[in-house]
Amino acid sequence: MDFDLTDVIAVFDIGRTWKRFQLFDRSLNALHTEEKIIGELIDAEGLPGDDLPALEEWMQSCLNSVTGRDLYRITAVTVAGMDSSLGPLHDAVLKMTKVLPDELQPASCKVINSTTASLIPYLRGSDRPFILASTGTWCTFMNPSHSGSDDNNAEGDVMNVAISADGRPIRNSRFLLGEIHDLNVTMLDDHFGVTGELYKTIKIKHKKIEKIQANRRGRVFFRHGIPEGFADHDADLSHFLTYADAYHQMMYDLVDESLGAYRQVVSDDDDTEIIYVTGGFARNDTFVRILAARLPDKRLYASTIENATALGAAMEVYTGAFEAVLPPVYLGLKAILLRDE
Repeated sequence: MDFDLTDVIAVFDIGRTWKRFQLFDRSLNALHTEEKIIGELIDAEGLPGDDLPALEEWMQSCLNSVTGRDLYRITAVTVAGMDSSLGPLHDAVLKMTKVLPDELQPASCKVINSTTASLIPYLRGSDRPFILASTGTWCTFMNPSHSGSDDNNAEGDVMNVAISADGRPIRNSRFLLGEIHDLNVTMLDDHFGVTGELYKTIKIKHKKIEKIQANRRGRVFFRHGIPEGFADHDADLSHFLTYADAYHQMMYDLVDESLGAYRQVVSDDDDTEIIYVTGGFARNDTFVRILAARLPDKRLYASTIENATALGAAMEVYTGAFEAVLPPVYLGLKAILLRDE
């Protein structure tokens, strides 16, 4: 019976690694979540890309699982995705692919870039200037206070300009944090003979960070930058007695690499005091504490929002979907302190 159904916004968050489907109610609570890793395909030029037939099948399955139960009424469907997966059919593409089949011409689908979507909760929920570090497979630094021109920089990080939901250019730079992290964790797991996700249990004290900073030998990992294949098999692991020691050093050196992307979004006269960290690495104690130590003039906050990208996509269509005013946004911020608690 319709009057018992809960009105929801359905969001597909199409990341490089994880594909997520979530339902948000009028209070922007996530009522339902499905996640899936869909393997990539290699195209004729040898480049990896999304398996679009598998992606389409999964998306349809998610919608069918909701509409087939008398629990929810979907008032809007929105997609946050990478530009390479979903986006407008530009003239340059039309010249190569010709026109779409006639039966598809009337269809209208609005999508939002995942980078833009992840920024929306913080633009709406913060009354102070900030820099956002959106973390996952990529770590994307975004500075809403500055714009800039497209530019490619050192290997591993890319600086470009995103467009905010209201059309403003936003300088952003990204670094392949998650993939580099995971491949080097696998290397450490093999070396120390551990299994599973031991690194998730590891924390770091400020004295340990100071000890690493004071060590004159410099980096152990990525001494010559990020290697091809990302796992640094040239790192001398004989320096470390324990897995935790090796992981701490690897993360310190990885944060050091990621700061190249950070510097691309910060001008010489930038006086932004606040950095919000969102996404998977916001829950990584070692990452956020080392980042805070490397940027001592900033106030660092980890956000407990589980999926800022999906939430932002839902917020963008909220007024039209529910014909109501957007409710207050809870960012769930935790201050990252330099001193040990």
